[in-house]
Amino acid sequence: MTIRLAFTAALLSLSPCLLAQVKTPGEGVRPGAHMPPVHEREVQNPFQAFDQARFEKEARALGANDEQLAAFRVDVDELGAARAADNLLRKVVPAFDQAVLAAEDADPKAALDLTKVLVETQSPLLQAHVRFHLARVFLDSDDPERSIEVLNEYLGKNINHSPLDGDAAYFYAQSLAEIPMVDAAIPRFRAFLQWFPDASERLRSAAHQRILELERQRESRLHMLADGMKKTSRDLRKQKTDDPVQMDQEKYLEELDELIEMFQEMESQSSGPASGLGPSNSPAASSALPGGEGTVGDLNHKKSLADRWGDMRDADRKKIMADVQNTMPPQYQKMLEEYYKKLGKADR
Repeated sequence: MTIRLAFTAALLSLSPCLLAQVKTPGEGVRPGAHMPPVHEREVQNPFQAFDQARFEKEARALGANDEQLAAFRVDVDELGAARAADNLLRKVVPAFDQAVLAAEDADPKAALDLTKVLVETQSPLLQAHVRFHLARVFLDSDDPERSIEVLNEYLGKNINHSPLDGDAAYFYAQSLAEIPMVDAAIPRFRAFLQWFPDASERLRSAAHQRILELERQRESRLHMLADGMKKTSRDLRKQKTDDPVQMDQEKYLEELDELIEMFQEMESQSSGPASGLGPSNSPAASSALPGGEGTVGDLNHKKSLADRWGDMRDADRKKIMADVQNTMPPQYQKMLEEYYKKLGKADR
């Protein structure tokens, strides 16, 4: 399968005119195994306008003082409500701040530290911020399914407490796109644009670009195949080797063989060079996101959590796993055990 994946990457660099010849809407294999449950998208907007008075009352309950709240009000005008709120909670709850710093540094312990804060708090406001950052950690480590799992909890338990709701809605759509669940991601990006007209221009621009990419992707048999193979590879790293995964894998390989034959025939009939696998002028598959302010976290997280996990001493990795097994409730224990096992497989 590795050889075919490499060949698929080469095929994706073909010129747009060749790719256009294999646009067959509705055809091709779509990833079907082990798709995560998706929070039902409301027909009407379930998000309420940010209630700053309510937010400040909940922040006071967590320990925010007058000076910190005054600084928050200034930050709202300068940084935007989402970043200002996150900064305030980091000042008020040191354990949360340390966990976010670990996430920003691509420290593998970040997932455990964030989950500890989540388990220990009863505040829906703090839970919203913790779940947002935890979902981002999972997404940054190529685990969009687990990101969806955490954001489902956010949408079910924590919306309308924090100005982070818009950011959470965007990254929910982004996680769906990365799985890939294209038909679910596109309407959620559109809902984000409709429901959060005042979101940061950085996120809104990224959402517009992702919609265009996903619509082209949905029309391309080859892109759908490449995404499906990526999903299957991720399942295999998680040791998901049951019948649905194996069936998807076989279907992808069969379709790839068919597409390889098709492209070879097209190349032989083309008047251009025989090697159509060189660089093209087509846009990159991943969005080059514009700069800007007002969003929480880095949209282009460059450090690899898997690499950092692999660089750690065995004793430190064992200590993290022991902490997971001895301090976490069952549902979070299972989630974190699977996450760290996946990091180990990705590093190898």
